Amino acid sequence: MTHMKKITSYIILLLVGGIFFSCTKDFSELNTNPNAPTEVNAELLLRRVVYDLGDEMSYEGFVAGNLLGQHFTMVDFNLFDRHNLSQPQLGGNPWPTLYKNLRDVNTLIDQSRTNAAEEVYEGPALVMKSYIAAMLTDIYGNVPYFEAAQGQNGVVAPEYDLQEDIYLNSNGILDNLEKAIALMEGYQGAISLEG
Repeated sequence: MTHMKKITSYIILLLVGGIFFSCTKDFSELNTNPNAPTEVNAELLLRRVVYDLGDEMSYEGFVAGNLLGQHFTMVDFNLFDRHNLSQPQLGGNPWPTLYKNLRDVNTLIDQSRTNAAEEVYEGPALVMKSYIAAMLTDIYGNVPYFEAAQGQNGVVAPEYDLQEDIYLNSNGILDNLEKAIALMEGYQGAISLEG
């Protein structure tokens, strides 16, 4: 019996010692994956936004349009299929798609303004931001816009903005389009805007 207690005591001592002495000064460096980027290249981010927005919104239009027009129906019970637009289950809910892409466009704009090598993307990103904002406010009316997609900056409950303000105010749709045109026409960088 005492032999078993000694073995158990040694195992416990090894485990406790291993826990205390296994931590190193380089703990976070050793446990950081060098193959998991924390930032996305602006070129890839713009392509993803364009593709995702087109893909998701065409799906929304196809499914929602066909369900509302009764061109097809769902096999299972679907509230949207019965014209209950307040609780869509499949199609008819572009809100998350639009805000996800608005967040990514804001990231792209920030990157293009802070990295000279990516300044070429600011104009196209402002066009995309205007396009997304127009879809949001045209579909839903008053929506969070000026404070939207700012969770990394601590804004987790953005205020709703009037549709008129989203179109007409500074950094609104029309203002961003004017800025985008000026940026693209005046761009003199090495990376071409064409192609």
